[in-house]
Amino acid sequence: MNMATNAQFKATAAKFHYAFNLRDFSKVIQNVMLAPAAHYKNDPLKLVRLWYHECMRVWDDRLILDIDREAFNGFMAIAMKEYSDIKPELITEEPNIYTQFVASAEGHEAVYMPIRDLEHLQGVLEKKLAEYNETISVMDLVLFQ
Repeated sequence: MNMATNAQFKATAAKFHYAFNLRDFSKVIQNVMLAPAAHYKNDPLKLVRLWYHECMRVWDDRLILDIDREAFNGFMAIAMKEYSDIKPELITEEPNIYTQFVASAEGHEAVYMPIRDLEHLQGVLEKKLAEYNETISVMDLVLFQ
């Protein structure tokens, strides 16, 4: 997938942030490399889900038009079919969120891992927000998906 040369993904006045280049690809690789190898050993689904998560964060999150998202999802479907025997619905199953924050907030080493579920993530975020409000200053945030 070369989004930098695809006319649909060229930067315009309305889509000025559609400036895709090799740094974006580098971000995907860097974040995949943050993950502990032991977690992915003998489980290709976990590794492919991590790759999918990173692609979605680096590229899909910047897309603003439904037609662009559909085209990007088409590219991703081709890549999943071409490079993996895993069913796409297993790869794209939600939630698919990775973070170092949850592990470190629970007193563990800051390891880039998937969250268990959204309720767990919300609990960690609410706890950290309460700690912040007690120690620094009150910040009224509303957390939602």
